Amino acid sequence: MNARSMALMDGAGSPRLPVIDASAPLRVGLLGVGRFGQLHAAVLAALPEVQLAAIADTNVERRCEVADRHRVPRRYSAAEELLADPDLDAFVIVTPDEQHSSQGLQAVATGRPVFIEKPLAASWQEAEQLRQAATASGSLLQTGLILRYELQHALLQEQLATGGFGELVSLRAKRNCSAAWFESVADRAHTVFETLIHDIDLLLWFSGSQASRVMAMERRFGSHLSPEGCFALIQFASGCVGIVETSWFVPAQAPANVITETWQGTIDAELAVVGTRRTAQLRLLDGPLQIWGEQRQHCPDGLLWPQRQGRVLGALREELRDFVTAARSGIPSATASLSQAIEGLRIAEAIVESVRTGQTVTLMPR
Repeated sequence: MNARSMALMDGAGSPRLPVIDASAPLRVGLLGVGRFGQLHAAVLAALPEVQLAAIADTNVERRCEVADRHRVPRRYSAAEELLADPDLDAFVIVTPDEQHSSQGLQAVATGRPVFIEKPLAASWQEAEQLRQAATASGSLLQTGLILRYELQHALLQEQLATGGFGELVSLRAKRNCSAAWFESVADRAHTVFETLIHDIDLLLWFSGSQASRVMAMERRFGSHLSPEGCFALIQFASGCVGIVETSWFVPAQAPANVITETWQGTIDAELAVVGTRRTAQLRLLDGPLQIWGEQRQHCPDGLLWPQRQGRVLGALREELRDFVTAARSGIPSATASLSQAIEGLRIAEAIVESVRTGQTVTLMPR
């Protein structure tokens, strides 16, 4: 907590999360300005209620370029230096996955609001440790669950939550990605944490139930840490059956629906819902705009992080705005469930364990 925040007391005299002074912009420090971090920087720099006050990145050229572009006054080469800055109100962590837990613990120890991109941590136990540390310090902790902020997914979830589909029978999610992207992530994390974690979260959000059993298989064509394909069957406590799959074989000639300054390619993703009264299908990133060129067809993203006139819009902007609102008010987000994010990591670990053993993994209720 710094000089611009104050702790409120509840009726029992216990401290609530600090409320940030609303009369001045929220001063945010951003850790990591790689491919995805640069999109976060663009969003934060454009939000009127935010001042992107500091960034940290080990790459000096990238750090200076992003800071110059967004007129960021403070530039750090190490995350520890930024986290020690007493004049920042909140932190956004978009560093490599393996750094999330350690940096997150340092960040929440300050008592200030912290946003950590997915995955929240390397394991669900580490994520639970983060949550407990945040509770102990009075820090508001939120993690990246971007598809919850995409309008079509949100509308579908509302229909499910109000009982319009009757009892849920099954949920099926597919997320296949450009083959050209695989080398850059193949040894960074298992693909279940890179791509399937999004769909696991959707299944938790849509079903409103914990998983009870997991059975999974994978396909490997090399010696990388991550398999090129992963497929899982998830039984939920409610009885709903979930099916998730991901692979990295979409060819370069496929229509490009991810087009940014730092990368482009294809995410072939879809979701199918079966209830006793209704069914639904949802295709992600297949918008009505199609541009045909000499080399390939482009379907510009209008949902997740579309860019227009130098601004990043869409679900990423809504997600970070939600965090800023939570940081200012001290009231945790009603959309980004920390409990379900931790449960998603538990399911992801069960998928990896099922692949390793060839057996069904039973998950005890939490």
